[in-house]
Amino acid sequence: MPHLPPFAPTQSLERVEARLARRTRVKRLVIALSAGVVALLALVPAASHAQAPVVEATPAPAAPAPAGAIAPTPGVTAPATQPPSTMPPPVAQPAPPAPAPGTAAPPPTASPAPAPGGAVPAAPAPPPTAAQPRPPLTTPPPPPPRDAMVQRTAGPVTYICGGVAEDEQVALQSLARNYNMSLLFTQGARGEYLSDVDVKLMRGNKEVASFVADGPRCLLKAPSGTYNVRATYQGRTKTATVSTGGRNNQMRW
Repeated sequence: MPHLPPFAPTQSLERVEARLARRTRVKRLVIALSAGVVALLALVPAASHAQAPVVEATPAPAAPAPAGAIAPTPGVTAPATQPPSTMPPPVAQPAPPAPAPGTAAPPPTASPAPAPGGAVPAAPAPPPTAAQPRPPLTTPPPPPPRDAMVQRTAGPVTYICGGVAEDEQVALQSLARNYNMSLLFTQGARGEYLSDVDVKLMRGNKEVASFVADGPRCLLKAPSGTYNVRATYQGRTKTATVSTGGRNNQMRW
């Protein structure tokens, strides 16, 4: 029968406690290491992001914008471009009627080509209109010559002078009924006819009419009344008092 050592309970308890203490320290160390590893793993991504170099992205060269497009503003998102609208197919124009024989055919009119990009083509300019000819300017007829036997007006008096030639004397004789006074200018004993006599018709101290007699005889149509006639020839003045309705009032130099 083998010999057993004596039971020593004190040493066994101390060994067990020592083992338990070592295990507890190992567990604590493992827990501390695990916590350190977790913290390190959490710091590594943040450090990698902080130390990573910033690389600027180089924008790709933009394609040239079509004519009429608005350039994009930097920093503003451009709206999505719409595809250009397709133009409807051109409508077939009916063929023009054939010109009649002997007449020239009109030149063909060119239809406007569709503008690129769906833009509406501009309306063709109207053909220039031919300048309308201006009507000729009407010039007033020249005044009759001074010695012409025509009716003239001086203030309220209408008169006509003449009678140098025989036909003028006949014409004045036929017109005498349309006038209410008559004057005859002569000189010398033989009663030679005078012309270019300066005549003034006065009523009181007021001048009513003034004219130059281009012939020896003057027919006058004046308002009814009595007039003082002052006739001057070559600086010599003659006076006479005449009334409407008086005929053949002669003034002699």
